[in-house]
Formats: sequence, C-alpha cells, structure tokens
Amino acid sequence: MKADAVSIVIPALNEGASVGAVVAGLRAAFSDAEVIVVNDGSTDDTARLAAAAGGQVVSHTRCRGYGASLRTGTETATRDYVLFCDADGQHTAEDVGRLIEGCEGYDMVVGVRGRDSHAPLLRRPGKFVLTRFADYLAGEKIPDLNSGLRIVRKELLKKYMHLMPQGFSFSTTSTFALLKTNRRVGWIPITVQKRTGHSTVRQLRHGPQMLMLMLRLTVLFEPLKVFMAVTRFLLVLTLVSMATDVFVTQKAGLGDTTVILSIATLITFMFGLLCDQVSALRRELHE
Repeated sequence: MKADAVSIVIPALNEGASVGAVVAGLRAAFSDAEVIVVNDGSTDDTARLAAAAGGQVVSHTRCRGYGASLRTGTETATRDYVLFCDADGQHTAEDVGRLIEGCEGYDMVVGVRGRDSHAPLLRRPGKFVLTRFADYLAGEKIPDLNSGLRIVRKELLKKYMHLMPQGFSFSTTSTFALLKTNRRVGWIPITVQKRTGHSTVRQLRHGPQMLMLMLRLTVLFEPLKVFMAVTRFLLVLTLVSMATDVFVTQKAGLGDTTVILSIATLITFMFGLLCDQVSALRRELHE
C-alpha cells in the first residue's frame, strides 16, 4: 500500500497547540497522501494553523462531535483508504506509516496501544471493564477496541456509516461492525504519546454510552448472543423457584412466581429467535 491511496482524516476541536505540528509532520512523511483536517467548530486558531501547515481544512459551523467529524472527513476523502489520526500529538508519523504499509489485504487495520503507551490512571479501570464486556459480546479477544489510529477501506466504511454515532463511540462502532460481519481486521502495535492540551472525553459520561452502544450493536448483528444470556439467567431463576415450590413450600402445584418466570423465559427465547431472523434478513439485504 502506498500513501497516494490514503486520505488522512484528522478531527480537531480547539487543538491549536498541536494541530500545526501534526499536519506538518504528516505532510512531510507522506507527501502523496491527502491530509484532511475537520475543524469541529473550534473557537481557537485550529483551522488557520492546520491550513498553514498544508492541510485541507473542512469546518463545521458548530461542534458536532468526534464521530460527525470522522464522517465529514470520510465523505470529503477522495482516496481508496481513510486513515483516522488524532490532532493532539498522540500518534507518530512512524506508526501511521506502519498502518499504511500493513493494510494490504485487510478491510481495516487498527493501531493497538501497547503497555508503554501513555494512558491516564483514572481511565484504566473503566477501560478494563469496557474491554472485558466487549470481548464477551464480540465472542473474541479485541486487542484495542477504541483506538483512534486506524485505516479502513472507504467504500466499506460508507456501508456502515448509518450506524456510526456522532460522538466518541465512532471508533468502537467501526470495530464492532466489521468484526460482527466477519471482515478482515488487522492489528498493529503502536505507541501513544501524552497528548497536548486537555481531553474532552469524560469517563463517567462516555463509558456507559459505549457499553450501551456495544449492546445495541450486538443485538443488531447477533441478537441471540444477548437473548440467550438473558434466557439462561431466567431459566436458572425458574429452576430455583420450581425447586423451592417442590422441596421447601411443598405446594400442590407450581407457584405464581415459577409460572411467571417460566413464561418470561419462553417469551425471551422466542423473541431472540425472531430478532435473529430479522437480523439475518437485514444483513442479507444490506450486503
């Protein structure tokens, strides 16, 4: 893969302290690539500095969100591949080059942040929980769920663009969408530097949003994964209630609780089968 097949999309919100150096570094390292900076309604000189460094600047009139910026960048891109890179100086040109060189034969390649990468201590517990939950829903180990450095085939990404949220979950959604549809996803180790300026990510607000998003995507692509887990839980409660009726209270028949749990278990299971059929038909029509 050569750089002339790649559009580098850089979302930027008030990143005047770093965006100029980021764009200049990418322009110097990949002169044949298209470098697009999406200015997401910044109130500082982000747009001016990005343009002065040689980037093609597309501006939102107001802050629309990280995902909306990546969507705008993808729609603006003219090359076959789009590479997402942060504007805060966390990603190096060397790692960008590794993704470009390694994406041949893949639909998407994600930069996997190593142990030597900078990671705020307060985010680590939330990241651990999020990663374990994602691994369960995906049915496989995901090396890095929401890395901001990734390269993907543009035409393929546009197929899933209607699923992409406006906010920070764009990266998570793209990972889940491609894994759940058995696309070829590659993983390349990268090292993330300490960012310049302050992050706008809020763990207590965005963490639960990511968990809910992953649950919704799993129901969309593989609903039985969720419904069978709920069915098993209800079945255990039903058996416990039934055992209580028979051996503890020694009722002549099953109690109301047992009957309600039994019906709930059956309804959940059947609803899961129905959703699975709808999901299969939807994927067939979409593909």
